[in-house]
Amino acid sequence: MMEDRPWWPKGIAIEYDSNTIVTNWGTKSLHWNEEIFNTEWWNSQESYWGEWPPVGKVILEKEDQRGLWFDLETHVALVIPIPTGKQSSRLARNPKLKQAVEDFLELPVSGMDKDGDYVLIWEKSTAEESENISGKQLAELHLSLKKFGYSTPNNHPEWNNRLKIVEDRLKTSTLWRAPHSHLTLGIPRIELEGCKPVPIPLAETLLCPTEYLPMLRQAVKYGVVNEWRTQVTPYGDESVLRTSTGGVAHMKYDLILMKKAQNIAFGIEDDEVDFYLSKVDRLQAKLGIMRLVMMGLPFSIIGAIATWWMKDAGVIQDSEAGYVGFGLMFIASSLAYQYLEPDWRQEL
Repeated sequence: MMEDRPWWPKGIAIEYDSNTIVTNWGTKSLHWNEEIFNTEWWNSQESYWGEWPPVGKVILEKEDQRGLWFDLETHVALVIPIPTGKQSSRLARNPKLKQAVEDFLELPVSGMDKDGDYVLIWEKSTAEESENISGKQLAELHLSLKKFGYSTPNNHPEWNNRLKIVEDRLKTSTLWRAPHSHLTLGIPRIELEGCKPVPIPLAETLLCPTEYLPMLRQAVKYGVVNEWRTQVTPYGDESVLRTSTGGVAHMKYDLILMKKAQNIAFGIEDDEVDFYLSKVDRLQAKLGIMRLVMMGLPFSIIGAIATWWMKDAGVIQDSEAGYVGFGLMFIASSLAYQYLEPDWRQEL
């Protein structure tokens, strides 16, 4: 029964037929064929792109939320019964995009398209470095994407609205909007398993499909922020990472909120995710205090200007006390703001 398989979204599935699955969050195409376990199926396919390999043996290695992973002797294949888009195959099939990423990612050499990536095939890699992506590799990938024109300026209104859609649908008690530094760039939405580009999670494609996300988000997801930031100057600047400008903390929130959506879709309980989301209100309370303290900065500037105006107009005789007082307020507010800001390193 496919309803019992790891890739079946039992938490949101309502009904299905031979071509479609209907969920609480929308409808997706469904392509399930028991013949995929037989070599005859693999060797009889004609509607494919790339270099489809001859298959002498088919071994099911594992199943996960993306689909079924097969060992084809010389190749590795992923069959995605509920396709979520063409992000993975586009990296290999678009000549310009391929040129931008092929030195850093293990691209599929062939595949099939059925309303999105249905089959993806990679050559078997024995290189140890392909198991995980390093901060240096990720930085080089990001800089190459920018070099080839695949980046966007800071687009925090869209990125924040994306979170709002998920928060509203999940009815979570957490709500977090954040500005982002002007140095925060967007890059194409690329999901990775090791160095392999894999399909975007189902919940995300149902709730909030997004073409470009902050490049910092990937560094946070794969746990390589410290190495990554040294390679992408100035896009890994302190101003990009700070909690008050979105930064590491907000990207972590984004990732965990999306994981919560995926957990709900697949009926998974995850105490760590729930515990993190329960702490977000406290972090935002600290940010609220910071913003309150920061109001002392414009107030002190306005006060100093008003003091000068009143002295010039003859309303007051001695302006020194006003200048000193507002100057001390400015310094105190600046120091308090810096002191109260949560350290982004605590979120790593």
